[in-house]
Amino acid sequence: MDSNLNEMSPEQAKVSEQVGKLLAARGEFYALFDKIIPKRGNSDTFDFGALGENSNLKDIYARFYAYDYEIRKLLPHVYKKFGVKFNV
Repeated sequence: MDSNLNEMSPEQAKVSEQVGKLLAARGEFYALFDKIIPKRGNSDTFDFGALGENSNLKDIYARFYAYDYEIRKLLPHVYKKFGVKFNV
């Protein structure tokens, strides 16, 4: 987070705190995916084929990624409205 909580209004501080928690939870999801889904070669690309046909992780990842994408599209408007900044 780039904004200093001491220089924010109570509303900005609350939004900043909540966005920080949202981004922390997002990071935990990606850390879990990194832990349980193998990668292709020496890349960051997930190898869902290595999981076998019975794995539903590809579907779970696709749904999470769609959700994450929608949040990332919304966040710049939240940042602008409340005057907070984060590096995502």
